[in-house]
Amino acid sequence: MKKGKQSIIASYRLEELLVVPGLMIDVHYKRAGEPVHHPNADFTMAHRHEFYTLAVTGKQRSRHMVDFRLIDMPPESMFLLAPWQVHLSTDEDQVLDVYLISFTTDFLPAGFPALPLCMEHPVTPDSVAYQEIWHLCAQLLREFNTRKALQEQVLQHYLAVLLTQFMRYLPESTRRSSLQPELLTRYRELMEQHLLSWSSPGDYARALHVTTDHLNEVVKQETGQTVSALLAARRILEAKRMLLHSTHGIKEIAWYLQFNEVTYFNRFFKQHTGQTPVAFRISSREKYNYNPE
Repeated sequence: MKKGKQSIIASYRLEELLVVPGLMIDVHYKRAGEPVHHPNADFTMAHRHEFYTLAVTGKQRSRHMVDFRLIDMPPESMFLLAPWQVHLSTDEDQVLDVYLISFTTDFLPAGFPALPLCMEHPVTPDSVAYQEIWHLCAQLLREFNTRKALQEQVLQHYLAVLLTQFMRYLPESTRRSSLQPELLTRYRELMEQHLLSWSSPGDYARALHVTTDHLNEVVKQETGQTVSALLAARRILEAKRMLLHSTHGIKEIAWYLQFNEVTYFNRFFKQHTGQTPVAFRISSREKYNYNPE
């Protein structure tokens, strides 16, 4: 999310975490007992990535909070974390064998199908397919560590096969949602990048070189909502994330989200959620038994 002020929730770009500079993919195998650690990031706190991460787990079970869903990952399962989703792993990660494959969409081969922007549940391949996927992850890691000629091309194709295997096990509704028109995909991407600076549908329409009416027509046909409604829902999601995960006061959060008056922020939030920001902060922390302070 591009902004001119420090993020309330930590956000990491792939470039900050890369082992191999310039290669827009990172492949890591974390063995049980090893902490999730990076010299340039604090993964023990709620945070978000500006890239995709595919997790392929081993024999253990784990639990993660992704936005406002508790994701239970059974043994031998897969989960795709989309860019910008705020997530927090539990202490169970310490005993988890997992391949973590992080990449940007620019690294995928040209013409590769769009990836889902949100997953409700992990996928669990059958045992034969899982063994093939686990073996493919090992091949991907081995190639990542070789630094041989044509490494990038080989990694791209391994990743494409791995993601295709993963998408085979997605529910049909999730696969269908990834086939949305390019205009809607680009609108969602711009909304993530400019949420804190672009506040009107016209801002997005101009960037997409279409009229506001045409953008509204496409968005409403695909989602049943207007551009303004999706933008409001996205601002509410960001407000909820900050209320749950940050220690900042309501006034600071309102200012960060470009509300000039905290009273307007309170009214906007209650109109869309039925709760005041303070009430939501209290109830959500009780619900998830979570307190970042």
